[in-house]
Amino acid sequence: MYRDALPTMIERWRCLDAEVREAFARIERRGWRWLPGETRARVGSLRARGERPPVSLDDAVSAIDALTQCRDTLADALASIDDPDRPWNLPALAWPDVVFPWMRAFDASLAGVSSAAVDDDDRRSLAARVADIARRLDPGALLDAVHLPGVRARFRVDGAPMVLDVWCVEGDGFWAGSRVEVGLLTTARRSAPRLRLSPAAALALGRSGRSAVTGNPEFDGRFVWEGDAGATETMQHPELQRGLRVVSLDDVPTLALDEGLASLRWTFSPTVRSVGAAVAALASLRDRSPARDFG
Repeated sequence: MYRDALPTMIERWRCLDAEVREAFARIERRGWRWLPGETRARVGSLRARGERPPVSLDDAVSAIDALTQCRDTLADALASIDDPDRPWNLPALAWPDVVFPWMRAFDASLAGVSSAAVDDDDRRSLAARVADIARRLDPGALLDAVHLPGVRARFRVDGAPMVLDVWCVEGDGFWAGSRVEVGLLTTARRSAPRLRLSPAAALALGRSGRSAVTGNPEFDGRFVWEGDAGATETMQHPELQRGLRVVSLDDVPTLALDEGLASLRWTFSPTVRSVGAAVAALASLRDRSPARDFG
């Protein structure tokens, strides 16, 4: 009797092993790295227990039990990725620690930063401008860093933590002379599909990307994109398109959404209009959209 049961159980093990492999492949594409550590550890342990082909009834019982639990754990994990209200998946409320390049010493992308090009009067003027913009959006906004060659402000809009960096850069070649760079950063859902939107002109500079295809010719003509397949739905958000359109009146920005962070970066002296529109665009990536009119 036992000899007859073993082939049946081995076939059951094979079916479960295939289900687990398929589920694991799906979750790797969707956001495995952002699942809680205990979930990833449990899946790893259960897969290890069930991955070896059974050679006895005891082996089969143990392996089938492990793979059944693993399959169910993966199913719950996939459901959690699609649930924006799971605590681990909610955007963080603390201000992000990540900084823009001007705050990083010897950053290769801004090797031309020159603090000597910005005197004290310019620095105070820049700080006053950034403080005014941030406090119009949040009266409790704080200047977090004021030193050459830039300024940082922290504020909240509808509870969302925003970091605004404005810094001066000395360029060369086509960018010869001083220019002002603006960066806005907030938190986002960890499982959000990875997305990078760059100015369409980036293709002419040899950078990679695909033309955006949203059905909005004004938007599609401005941007190329890279990222996960689900990012195509993200690009359809009206609030995102509208916010980027307003910022683009000054300069076509670069947007990045990855690893629980969302950021926008553009080149132009900041205004309440452009920063407010950028806030609205990033807020749409956090599944919240401030009801504001930024013209």
